[in-house]
Amino acid sequence: MNYKVVITIIFITLFTLSADLGQAQSESKPLAPFLEFVTVNPLNGTTSMTWTPPRENPLNPLPTGYIIYRRERDDLGNTDMFEIAKVDANTFTYTDVAVNASVGPFSYTVASDGISEPSTQTVEHRTMHLTANYDSCRNGLSVRWTHYVGWGNRIEMYRVLWGEGLDLETFSVDTVSGFRNEAFIDSIPVNRNFNLFIEAVKEKSNEGDPDIRSRSNLSSVSTKISIPPKYVTIDSLIAGDRQTQIYFSIDSLTEYRSFAVVRWEQVDSVRSIFSAKNLYRFTNSKTTYFADTTDAWAARSRQFYYKINAYDGCERLQRVSELTNTMVLRLFPRDLTVNLSWDPFYSSQNNNVRYRVYRQAYNPDPLPPNLIYDELNPMENKFVDNLSSFSGQGLLPQFCYYIEAYEQLDNLGNARLSRSRRVCAEVTPEIVMPNAIDPTSDLVYNTIRRNDFAPTISFEAEYKLMIYNRWGGIVYEGTNAGWDGRLPDGAIAKEGTYIYRLEVYTPSLRSVSKTGYVTVIYGPRGY
Repeated sequence: MNYKVVITIIFITLFTLSADLGQAQSESKPLAPFLEFVTVNPLNGTTSMTWTPPRENPLNPLPTGYIIYRRERDDLGNTDMFEIAKVDANTFTYTDVAVNASVGPFSYTVASDGISEPSTQTVEHRTMHLTANYDSCRNGLSVRWTHYVGWGNRIEMYRVLWGEGLDLETFSVDTVSGFRNEAFIDSIPVNRNFNLFIEAVKEKSNEGDPDIRSRSNLSSVSTKISIPPKYVTIDSLIAGDRQTQIYFSIDSLTEYRSFAVVRWEQVDSVRSIFSAKNLYRFTNSKTTYFADTTDAWAARSRQFYYKINAYDGCERLQRVSELTNTMVLRLFPRDLTVNLSWDPFYSSQNNNVRYRVYRQAYNPDPLPPNLIYDELNPMENKFVDNLSSFSGQGLLPQFCYYIEAYEQLDNLGNARLSRSRRVCAEVTPEIVMPNAIDPTSDLVYNTIRRNDFAPTISFEAEYKLMIYNRWGGIVYEGTNAGWDGRLPDGAIAKEGTYIYRLEVYTPSLRSVSKTGYVTVIYGPRGY
């Protein structure tokens, strides 16, 4: 036999055996289906998948059904595809109700079931998982999601759907590129509840291809914002020598937790912004008091303006109290009068303002303050206090004053108070000296003893008295005591003219000097 013929017969035999073996193997294992997409029902969190059967091939048996797999983690922490269900050969969708898509993305594959063994599994598809938060500082919804896996790079776009309620067909739609996995929806109404989900749109291979889309879980977001205070107000300013006490009120129902006491040096203006000082930051809306001890000496001579600021959670200024200023009272004493003046109280709403001035005397303990001035919207911010009526009443020559301004806020008697610090002034005491003394007389005239040379001072004061003879020698020196006409050796002074010098000291140690002559006489002659 020709060797070429032998070789040909051997080759044909081997080819036939190989084809028979391959056909036997292929007939026992069907082809895999094509997994089109997996999607989530946003309303209940279940995941569904849709696939198409494999194309018929005479070399492969038809599927006897389909097997659905879900990626899970085993006891060792490894992840793998585990069978979760089987369906018949005429079913091409499956809904997984065993897990809820709200807890995270899930991956699925499908395989064709066969008589003896299943097909290979399809390409893995993974659902999207959406998270959303309300950014109150930007007043918008910040949305993030995991990419859809299973279509490669054939995601045409993502659609962000959002709205109130659960009627998904009425939701608003924002679209972003298929390469992005985040979006921001701004200008959102506050104090509402919104629901959101994502839709991935697959690119079409041909113009007439059907739409293929996958949805994510539903995320619910509240746009509730903190309740702002209905009111923030300064109730009173009480100025002292070293501090200004600020009393204020904040709506107790507010949810704000950021407040500040701010001091300005001018009324609201461009310049005043640059002089503003944040004196005190606090978080408790029940706080009602703060004492300003900064620049205490400057506060004696110029007005300070205060306000309370309320900030939201984004540190944006949302509420501001009315600007309220301190009162500065100025005194100008002259003889037995004191001229008072003050700067007006600032009312941003042009409310009526009542001014009241109080005076306090001493004997030497302080007496209760007396109201000496009470005017509503005066034309002039000044007043003259005549103290001559207090002469001879045993009072100290020091008088203290303070002024109160009441801004009338309504017709119910509510008012805002600003009280100045107490300011004191001394008047110049009147001094009367007798012109003669009789050392041997026991007579008293108008409460003045004729044998005592002492000053009559209109107000209580310390004094020092010195008596000189005509040659300049000191014949008497005493403190807070008059001269009884005796010399240092105890002898009675001779008749004649003597010189005196009187130093009167006020409580502030200011001295008033007086000099003159006193005549020593004997007998029933008068002064």
